[in-house]
Amino acid sequence: MSTGSLIAAYIFGSVGRGQADPLSDLDILAVVENNRGKVAEVDVLKLVPLQYASLKPSISWYGAARVTEMFHNGELFAWHLSRETVPLFDPSRFLPTLGTPTPYRECLADVRSFRAILRGIPPQVQQSAVNAAYEAGLVYVCLRNISMAASWELCEAPDFSRYSVFNLKGLRKCPISVEEFDAAMHCRMASQRGRLPPHSATVPYILDVYRRLDPWLDELEGLLIRKENGRQYAQNAV
Repeated sequence: MSTGSLIAAYIFGSVGRGQADPLSDLDILAVVENNRGKVAEVDVLKLVPLQYASLKPSISWYGAARVTEMFHNGELFAWHLSRETVPLFDPSRFLPTLGTPTPYRECLADVRSFRAILRGIPPQVQQSAVNAAYEAGLVYVCLRNISMAASWELCEAPDFSRYSVFNLKGLRKCPISVEEFDAAMHCRMASQRGRLPPHSATVPYILDVYRRLDPWLDELEGLLIRKENGRQYAQNAV
């Protein structure tokens, strides 16, 4: 039995950005009272307009205090929500009352965190080819999160789109093709939706993608370091 109380619910993600396609899920943020638990999923889903009924819903549950903390800390997800939410239920105008999030300061740390996960992928697939499809999907997750974080520094505005990795400025183009990126994305979706992964999800494919990505990510990290050092120098010079 649910004991929570729903404060607000919003659509975000590709639907919130107006970039939905046949591969899109319906991402929903459900904000509930602190320490009261979730509400029944049906109570959230009944808020969804009929025009989105064909999309697979994916609900992210957050207490109000945690969302407030993310905005205060300037976490990337707070900027995600700030820029692209569509209200489903918002009687108290919860997100608007939080205002603009604090500037995002963890770009380099987040890039390094996801790179650490990426570095663990080659040994995993070499240990067992059974892991290939899962690890290929993890390549997609890491690369997308890295590019969303880096977009804060390398794009005119944070880019939360699926293909943000191909929109980064100031360094050479991502060395994997859109088709290779899509293959990794389909591996991720297959693991989440119980479907067969693409036939391209093989150990040689993953190792080759990683071999090309790693030096490019070195360049990306180096560029972010120079930007951070330049900012610190400018602050110290004032």
